[in-house]
Amino acid sequence: MNLLSQDDCRTLLSAVEKIYSPTDIDQFPSTILAALREVLPCNTICYNEISIPESRMSWITDPVHALPGPTLREMFNLHLHEHPLITHSASPNTSRSLRISDFLSRQQFHRLALYNEYYRPMGVEYQLGTTISISERHILGIGLDRDRRDFSENERLCLDLLRPHLIQSYRNLQTLKLMVRATAGSGRRLVIVNRAGQVESINDDVWRIFARYFGRPRFHRSLPEVLLNWVKYERSRLCQESDVPSPSVPLVISKESRKIMIHFVWGGIDSDQDMIIIEEGPADVASASMDSSKLTRRETEILAWLSQGKTNAEIGLALSISPRTVKKHLEHIYSKLRVHRRSGAVARSVGL
Repeated sequence: MNLLSQDDCRTLLSAVEKIYSPTDIDQFPSTILAALREVLPCNTICYNEISIPESRMSWITDPVHALPGPTLREMFNLHLHEHPLITHSASPNTSRSLRISDFLSRQQFHRLALYNEYYRPMGVEYQLGTTISISERHILGIGLDRDRRDFSENERLCLDLLRPHLIQSYRNLQTLKLMVRATAGSGRRLVIVNRAGQVESINDDVWRIFARYFGRPRFHRSLPEVLLNWVKYERSRLCQESDVPSPSVPLVISKESRKIMIHFVWGGIDSDQDMIIIEEGPADVASASMDSSKLTRRETEILAWLSQGKTNAEIGLALSISPRTVKKHLEHIYSKLRVHRRSGAVARSVGL
């Protein structure tokens, strides 16, 4: 097997970036076909989704005009059992891309009814394909076709290297689709953030919600400082190896007659992304009377940490200030909220 050149590696990296670019599962087929074309030149590339119980298959081709008509599709389905790639791809744990020439000489291929009734009218002489088993009932198939030159071992290697990324991208989009469906009409919003606190996916109206409760973020596509510090703290707490962390407690922020409850969903120790779920609704009477607009941004931030049960030392560590400074801010908070102790401030902040 030949080693890939530096140019091959650059082309592969560009394709990987494109494979992860769709933000909706409906964009996946056309996006990956365009990405694969850059790496593997071909006459036609075809994407199929196969639902096994119903024997239902959907077709997408690049270029679009290469999509076979009803008569040719009928011929393909009629002689599908002759296709060597489909037969061998059905084997368990198949992860290698396959060529028709791996199993049949060109003369043997030409003797098949599948070739004469389908591939010859389509102008296909050579094919490289791979299948992806999404579940026991759902299979994706990708086939690249040429009329003049077979696919090389290096080209097979390139498709094999991209295959795990195709699988991960599709599963990511499936998960995102389920999350969006679960939050639709529920008043919940989703925000996906990376380890640097940069927003990677967000519902359209969340920036407006952030501005209402936290003020404008300091940097483009960054979480508000209060929320960013909370997310970083929760992530570091869950990543620790010396102790078993307690479950995350929602962060509750009230503003006049409204409040938001923010849930942190950890992506895992090996993940570069985490998620926060935001619920907005009317504040309770006690919470509304708190009039958090009287609090400064720093006091709102400290009160949020206080509602998580943090000590002065823990709050100071999270905000990079001294416990003495935290204590001073708490005194101002108690005075503004007309309470005398920590429990009273927490109760007012969550509307108890």
